[in-house]
Amino acid sequence: MKGKSFFSSHPILSSLLMMMIISLIIVFVAVKLTNIITHHGKEVPAPDLAGKTMEEVKNIEDFKIIYSDSIFAPDMVAGTIIAQDPTAGSNVKKGRKMYVTIATLIPPDVEMPNLLDLSLRQAENLLKTNDLKLGQVIYKASKYNNAVLEQRYKGRIIAAGTKIPYQSAITLIIGKQQQDQLLEEENE
Repeated sequence: MKGKSFFSSHPILSSLLMMMIISLIIVFVAVKLTNIITHHGKEVPAPDLAGKTMEEVKNIEDFKIIYSDSIFAPDMVAGTIIAQDPTAGSNVKKGRKMYVTIATLIPPDVEMPNLLDLSLRQAENLLKTNDLKLGQVIYKASKYNNAVLEQRYKGRIIAAGTKIPYQSAITLIIGKQQQDQLLEEENE
């Protein structure tokens, strides 16, 4: 009877105690339901999709495959998967979305760099950096020895910043001092 009189004489404390008990029960039930609903602890390894086509992976039952990006990879067959998230072998839950990046058919356009006044070696390195190739090298008499005088694409002078196809061959006109020009400079 003493216990009953304590709670009846302190209704605020009894309400707080009941709220705490009910809150603990709700939290316990929520955690258990969350584990059941989310299949906690039931993971499978992600498959390796690299080198497969979207057609080959569209019927994978445990995952939803989503195309997220495409990039040009010259050493890969167009349309094949080259990257995935989550990575192959990582433990994930069934039904998870897997984002894939595929290789494209069409190479991107790249910007022509400004090669004028650079040495042949510098120009060649800059071409490689910009995914372009060194084509023909033509030497032309000039007072600027080993400097790029002109940059050409398909026989025409090309300005820096012009968009051209990936791995295009660029012809460079390089200055070459003649022997008589060197003698004239020495005599001056």
